[in-house]
Amino acid sequence: MFIRNLTILLFLASCSATTFNFKNIKFDDSFTTTDKYELKKCLNSVIEDIDLRDFNFSLSAENITSQGLEFNTKYIGILTLNIPNQDKNIPIQAMRMNTANYISSNMADEERKRIKSLILLEMCQTIQTHVS
Repeated sequence: MFIRNLTILLFLASCSATTFNFKNIKFDDSFTTTDKYELKKCLNSVIEDIDLRDFNFSLSAENITSQGLEFNTKYIGILTLNIPNQDKNIPIQAMRMNTANYISSNMADEERKRIKSLILLEMCQTIQTHVS
């Protein structure tokens, strides 16, 4: 029983420690480690050399009510895709709207991380159409 549980634990630990080491995908300093991980996970089938740079993730609040309690937040992600073999610089942009207003800053931060992940996934899909 103990050996079986230990084997399962070691297997799960090795899976969670797996890193992506793609030499064909290059990032500049505008990406966090989490951003790089999300993009590499999605771009695992890309074999062409690509260079991703100038990533910017921003938000703006719109439509604030007179009580100041509800507002829409627009999240925008922008990056530049450089394909050296084709000598192209392609700007890629993705946008999401969020209508929830959380009083707790922890909940708002988790929502922002989730939306950022969705934006990175959408950008990744756009990158795949340009590279494939």
